[in-house]
Amino acid sequence: MSIELSSNARTVLEKRYLRKKDDGTFETPEEMFYRVAYNIAEADKLYDKKANIKKKAERFYELMTSLKFMPNSPTLMVRQDS
Repeated sequence: MSIELSSNARTVLEKRYLRKKDDGTFETPEEMFYRVAYNIAEADKLYDKKANIKKKAERFYELMTSLKFMPNSPTLMVRQDS
């Protein structure tokens, strides 16, 4: 799913939030939103060991890509260990 972002928004993402990959390229805004959505959803494991993290991550992703929910800057910078 492609996210409708202004050229200014894409520039800010590229300069501040998109993570550099091992091959030297940067993640896409869509990849960043999913990375962040998954990290937010993972917090549910602290309270519910049976939480469906993938389903919750998909819901957070939908909210962020529709621009209905946008976490603060430190949350966007969170790194997901692979």
